[in-house]
Amino acid sequence: MTRAIDRIVMVVFDGLRPDVVTPDRMPTLAAFLGEARRFTRASSVFPSITRVCASSIGTGAPPAVHGIVQNAFPDRAVRGDRLVDTANPDDLRDAVATHGPGFVATPRFADALAAAGRRLAIVHTGSAGGAFLLDPRARANGSWVFSVHGRTSTETPAAWDSAVARLGAPPAKSLPQAGMMEYGARVLTEVAFPEAQPDVAVLWLNEPDTSFHYLGLDGPGTRAALAASDAAFARVLDAVRSAPDGGARTAVIAASDHGHIAVTERLPLAEHLAELGFGAALDALHDDLTIYPGTACCFWQREPDPARLRQLAEAVREQPWCGPLFTLGGNGVEGTTPGAFDLALLGAAHPRAPALVVQLRSSGATDPYGLPGVSLIAGKDLPLGGGMHGGLNRAEMANLIAFRLPDETDGETEDRPVSLIDLAPTILGLLGLPPLPSMVGRDMLGPPAARPERLLETGAGSYRQMLHLFGEGPGAVLHRAWRTA
Repeated sequence: MTRAIDRIVMVVFDGLRPDVVTPDRMPTLAAFLGEARRFTRASSVFPSITRVCASSIGTGAPPAVHGIVQNAFPDRAVRGDRLVDTANPDDLRDAVATHGPGFVATPRFADALAAAGRRLAIVHTGSAGGAFLLDPRARANGSWVFSVHGRTSTETPAAWDSAVARLGAPPAKSLPQAGMMEYGARVLTEVAFPEAQPDVAVLWLNEPDTSFHYLGLDGPGTRAALAASDAAFARVLDAVRSAPDGGARTAVIAASDHGHIAVTERLPLAEHLAELGFGAALDALHDDLTIYPGTACCFWQREPDPARLRQLAEAVREQPWCGPLFTLGGNGVEGTTPGAFDLALLGAAHPRAPALVVQLRSSGATDPYGLPGVSLIAGKDLPLGGGMHGGLNRAEMANLIAFRLPDETDGETEDRPVSLIDLAPTILGLLGLPPLPSMVGRDMLGPPAARPERLLETGAGSYRQMLHLFGEGPGAVLHRAWRTA
């Protein structure tokens, strides 16, 4: 179906759990969903971590294709003394300088827009690295990209100059970040819209993610963050309606990149591993095991050692804190160690990927606010009761995806499985542009993709785990994984 759409505006609410979008918490977004086409079985990618998600939104592909496998990961050629931090644009720029354009070469919908003579604007209130990963070639593409982290953290510094000249500098950080939400919305509507006149505009709001992390999933401060994000969304909708055509040819997308799960207990992971005979460092390089921790922990070996990796996986598998377990390599379903799944099932097998991934034990039990999903956590400076994400618990994987299209006035829901990787081909499809060959996602507004439901089980000894997904290969939609025994 050909749609009469000239412009797309997408607002990404970082970390927003769909089940907290209620009229009392977020009245504007709740009303919008009543008028929109909403996908109720939407999923994040794995790991369900922000910069991995941003790369998947931009590329229409999972980490196995785009290669951003975690928020931080070891690459001693780029940073010999610490992990490469994808929040830091200098780390990403240095990685490109070290490895060549191939480090972030997977084309994004931004590149397809530029090739078609279309204009993209991005206003990003999260990390500068997140803005970079949505459009690494922003200058060459002629995009208009603004990051609140400053002129040198913005790929198109003229955008920073224009915004600051009109609105002043971004407000100081606070918790909740209500002022930052208002500022980001004003940059988009008062500066980017008139100056860049974009065909596609993206506003990335870093709330409620920040408040979920530090204030809990439904406390008073978090409610204030939700309200501020909702008000920013209302400002964007008002600007769309104020366009000369009244927004009659504008599609609006509301999305979130991942969900959140409440953390209820800290796991001293390095100490446990030492008891098992393994040296390890969390969030730092180590000569034995380098670990990016959280609710799902990624393990890299300094030098590949399959026998020692198998020993590690078998030892960890027997621990009561171990949930789903994945190894890099295998036969496409079973991993290299008995009881483990192959990381390829998750669309996460890449040369930079960790050799072992361990999701810490989690469940669907309710948190202190009555929201489902609790987990152990390793590392991270979060208070108990705060939110985290990264793993395959459904509370972490569930995200928001909804479209309000000019030719659809009645809201409807669809329960077919879709994923973040489907956003890029859908954006291009709305503008009548074909998907790029590297995009394994599907146009959500086109014919339904064939993604058969799969429920997989594996285990060894007394350990058993299950994985629920739809489809096969890198285009699969991940639903959840859990340990059964």
